[in-house]
Amino acid sequence: MTSFYYLSTVLSTLLLIGAIHSMLGGLWRRHPVLFLYICLTFALSAPMSIAFLVSGATWTGVSRSAYWVLSLSMQLCGVSLVLALLRRVGELRQGASRMVGWLSFGFLAVLAGSAAWHYEVFAAGRPNRWMTFVSRDVALVSTGLNLLLWSVLLSNRNRDQTLLLVSAGMGLQCTIDAIGHALRFFPNELKDLGNLVISGGSILTSFIWFRIFQPGAVRSVGRMRTAP
Repeated sequence: MTSFYYLSTVLSTLLLIGAIHSMLGGLWRRHPVLFLYICLTFALSAPMSIAFLVSGATWTGVSRSAYWVLSLSMQLCGVSLVLALLRRVGELRQGASRMVGWLSFGFLAVLAGSAAWHYEVFAAGRPNRWMTFVSRDVALVSTGLNLLLWSVLLSNRNRDQTLLLVSAGMGLQCTIDAIGHALRFFPNELKDLGNLVISGGSILTSFIWFRIFQPGAVRSVGRMRTAP
């Protein structure tokens, strides 16, 4: 398990660096929000891995706290990206800004509600399990928001293929997080499987970010227009 974590950390980091390098060629201007998200993912995942490795590849109280703070921060960055893309693709639609505003409020309400609903777990001295509950709920809501983004993108006659791939990558990441955190509630082998799913998912989603912005992989389709 530890060896696979080392491998996933190295591969994910290299792929994120490759994606950032590719976008610096000019694509970051077309997708500044996604570029910021990838940079934040890289910036947050590095301290997370360092906290784990410095602790001797064992989960201490400090490394667990660092993991959950950084993991939740990455999830919040992902939600912010989906909301920003929803606002972008719906900019020509009346009421799009209001819709995104209500979705943002709804997400914050779910986040606060999840933390309060499961607070008794935290009060019982099990903060790790409490954060697992909250992260699972955040991942489920993120998946729903991404499905909404996907449906809006598909409703456009002139679709930006890059944004479709970005949405697919976000959907995959949210789904993997939700499955992984759900498996962590089971004991022994299934709990370890949840950790493997999350680690393996980080490699897959990092590869998607890397692959999307390789030369020749992105096709310019012009400015998006809303289908009548």
